[in-house]
Amino acid sequence: MAKLFVVLLLCVAYVVADLYMHNPRGSNDRLNEANTARNNGNRLFDSQNNAQGGYCIGPAMTFYEGSMLSIEWTNQHGCGSNPKLQCNLVVQYMCGSTSDDPTTLIRDGVTTNTIPATTAGATAMTGGNYTYGMHESLQSYLNCQTRTRNMGLFIADRAAQGSLTPARAASIYTRQNNNGQQSGLECPEERDYYPYWHPSQWKDIAILTTDTSFCSFYQANSQNVMGKGYCYSSDINVQTADNNPSDCSASGNTWTNAPAFGLSAPDCGVVPWSRENHLGNGVTGFANSYNMTMPSASDLSNCINDDSCVCVLRLRYNISSIEAGFPDMSRPDYGFIDWTYNAEASPVQDDPVLNVTDGSGLQVELALDTTQYGRTFQDRSYTFKISNRPSGVSASARLYNLNVRGKRGNIVQTYPATEYDFVPQYLYTRVGDYIHFQWTGCDTNPAGNAGEGTAQTDRSNIVQIPSANQAYPITDAWISSNHKSLLFEDASTRIRFATLDQTNCQTRAQLQAAGVANVEGDVQNCGKLNAASPYFDGGVIKMNKTGTFNYMNTRNHNFTNRDQKGIIYVVPLLPSWAVGVVVTGSVLFVGAAAVSGMMFYAKSHPHSSIANLFSKL
Repeated sequence: MAKLFVVLLLCVAYVVADLYMHNPRGSNDRLNEANTARNNGNRLFDSQNNAQGGYCIGPAMTFYEGSMLSIEWTNQHGCGSNPKLQCNLVVQYMCGSTSDDPTTLIRDGVTTNTIPATTAGATAMTGGNYTYGMHESLQSYLNCQTRTRNMGLFIADRAAQGSLTPARAASIYTRQNNNGQQSGLECPEERDYYPYWHPSQWKDIAILTTDTSFCSFYQANSQNVMGKGYCYSSDINVQTADNNPSDCSASGNTWTNAPAFGLSAPDCGVVPWSRENHLGNGVTGFANSYNMTMPSASDLSNCINDDSCVCVLRLRYNISSIEAGFPDMSRPDYGFIDWTYNAEASPVQDDPVLNVTDGSGLQVELALDTTQYGRTFQDRSYTFKISNRPSGVSASARLYNLNVRGKRGNIVQTYPATEYDFVPQYLYTRVGDYIHFQWTGCDTNPAGNAGEGTAQTDRSNIVQIPSANQAYPITDAWISSNHKSLLFEDASTRIRFATLDQTNCQTRAQLQAAGVANVEGDVQNCGKLNAASPYFDGGVIKMNKTGTFNYMNTRNHNFTNRDQKGIIYVVPLLPSWAVGVVVTGSVLFVGAAAVSGMMFYAKSHPHSSIANLFSKL
């Protein structure tokens, strides 16, 4: 295969770099286990991440078509404008229908075991639910298992194991997946390279890169706009081992083109800066993020209109040290690395012994492991729905999602996840915009982690506070004198967001009087939100007035510096200075029109008083 396709083979020098998605909640292959470490790092995909990462599963969220979602993540080994590395972040999604065949049905599953790559595995049931989680379809994995890997790829000094013939290995064997281990039903070769040269189920949202000169290449080769080919045998109605048109034709088979998705080319731009060896915020002081616009019905055929969409989001982080990614600046294909740099020609070798300069004759051994090159890291969300907008919210209206990120525990216990926060923490909107308030949690956080309320649970509410530096909610007295400053204008909405639709509640005094030993964790202690569902959908609310609206969660507020607060800024449709410009321009326009009319009248009525006025000017 042409070496042009290896542009996203990105490598990192001896590091276990990680990528974690925080909004929406990234699984990192976790499900519902209450362990500090996940049970199975190959449940749905190969993340290459630390086993402690990921959030436990909660009820699925529903996003409305065309709404704006803030995707947040942290990545360990740096990105952005760093002279020591090159990196990319690829944002993709996949959607299907709840009515799909079980061999293609996207689902989270109910076990942490990896799905067997068989029809029996895809159709297995437990308690009325499909047993195994699945993103990619069974057939897509079987095709990967059959198809010859791209022999033009850089693999340094490593040898891919497994063979279809003595000279060829299947696409399940890559530099990073040298032993062909199965991770869900993902194709390892597709996972490790972008843009992929064969059909994929993943639709591209964005490619964020340190080198935007590649943007035109990424966009032109995205399956959003470009069909992808595969070799098809009509005799057995399956894809064959051949991975290119010439070999396919020589085998007597047919090179077939899977059409493009018919979507817009993905967004492509500069990836946010992050510091290497640091799973923290970006240069802005906030988690790095990308604002995604949810697909519409025209993007997803009928599942939105049928209210049957089931979708999943995928982030891939690709990191390259310069010596492996760009070995020879004199070559015309500088910026790419391919099979011609394999084996002895590889710019990196295991633990090389090097001569010290200055003629000393001394040597040093460089700590270098080529298994740590060619690294791609990823995280994926749990499944979510995409639905039609609610009645009264037009397709042209701006609709934002406001969610909750974070994990139960203090900063050490949650790491590499984060403590609780609202997302976006600071949300800027205009009058007339809409916000969809919703969040999800779970009841299987690791046992023993610090937190309020029933052990191992996540719960969040919203109460307004007078200002961001306040720790007490607004009072009835405040409301009576600040009615125009209320985030939620009606009392029933304020009560609902504070109490989360809880029923069967007891006050703390009632529980104590009844002799309850653990009042803090008792399920009837609604003051701690213990009777609330892990999922809360506050609905879509229109921002009708300008102002700065501060709010907090009453449960996750142990200290003044460990709080869960957010701010919504609602500005006029046009800011004051813009209104002034428009008004001034309008006045000038009207004045100019009036003068022009008077001049025309004066010219046609030379003896009028208006003509006399102009003759004096």
